[in-house]
Amino acid sequence: MKRILVSHPHAAAFATATAQSLERAGLLGAYVTGASLAGSHGSRLAAYVERLQPRVRNRIIADIPKERLWSKWAPEAISRAAALLPGMSKLGKMPYDPMFVLHDSAVAITPWPSSVDAVYAYEDASLFTFRVATRKGLGRLWDLPVPHWRSLEALWLSEGARWPGAMGKAPPIEAHWKTRRKDAELALADVIFVASAHTRASLEAVGCAKPIVVAPYGFPVEYFREKARTQEGPFAVLSVGTHDLRKGTPYLLEAWRRAEIRDAKLRLIGPMRLTKTFLTRYAGLFDHISHVPRSHLQAEYQSADVLAFPTLGDGFGLVMQEAMCCGTPVVTTRSGGGPECIRHGEEGWILRERDIEALTDFFRWAVANRERVRDAGRAARRRAEGWTGSDAGLLISRSISCM
Repeated sequence: MKRILVSHPHAAAFATATAQSLERAGLLGAYVTGASLAGSHGSRLAAYVERLQPRVRNRIIADIPKERLWSKWAPEAISRAAALLPGMSKLGKMPYDPMFVLHDSAVAITPWPSSVDAVYAYEDASLFTFRVATRKGLGRLWDLPVPHWRSLEALWLSEGARWPGAMGKAPPIEAHWKTRRKDAELALADVIFVASAHTRASLEAVGCAKPIVVAPYGFPVEYFREKARTQEGPFAVLSVGTHDLRKGTPYLLEAWRRAEIRDAKLRLIGPMRLTKTFLTRYAGLFDHISHVPRSHLQAEYQSADVLAFPTLGDGFGLVMQEAMCCGTPVVTTRSGGGPECIRHGEEGWILRERDIEALTDFFRWAVANRERVRDAGRAARRRAEGWTGSDAGLLISRSISCM
């Protein structure tokens, strides 16, 4: 029987679900991740830790025995501590770049169980691990959670030209050392796992001929509950995540401005990466809050009529699933995980990306057809209950067992 070593630097929910499903299928050799504890959310230890720090809830890993949960806390702790030093925030993606590289290095030098015959690792944190696996003659399974870097680079350049001044002078293109590292990881991979057909298409566009498995993430129904009552008051549109060119924020703001809807609200939650000069033309049209703890997002989703996610290039878009779990439907594009989560007109709406007129018309329609929007929200919750993290992990484990 195959045994898989799963590696992820900070116990992301999708990685943990994969490891848990492999464990249930008898395929897990080890789950190597950042700071984590073996246990269950209902245990005394979990309750105590959550009282001290609620944000560590996702670091309490259920259904994986202690002997197969390997917590490499040092790479994560060092990276997060370094990010607090003066001036480090100017480096942008700290602490994730050093965290991923350090974790990859730690996994590569750690003795693996002799039963392991393949490793499952993630973009930016698999190069050294894959090199060791290659020397050992083990399989290499690569998870790409976002579109290929060339696709994203082209997106940044084209959108920067389309919206001059929206994000300052230089687009946030990946450093050369990172793109070389990504290319080397891809070259070493035997099989690639992605969460959406959009990401698969980005690989095919650069000539990737390796096997690609599309495994959409499972809905986090255990964390986000359905709203208990219908939304009253002004029609409310919510957008959650980083607000920049890649996420399609300029198209959202422009469509909202053109819609000219009275007694309606647009609320943006998350880091704002657009310049103050650019945002001046939309002053007074939206509310913005830079950060809301994940534990408080449920209330935000539940108080909205619609989540707007007009992305131009996402590997998936977890906020869509969170909103749908809360009974809030989503309007999004084909450039992410929308087609994997939503049937157009049933659990939400999928529009052409960059289509300001279509998004404007949708907002006007939604306000005039609020009950149909609510019906879509209820259908969204039902869709969520039909595809959980266990289901997603099971698809991955079945794909691996068939290799």
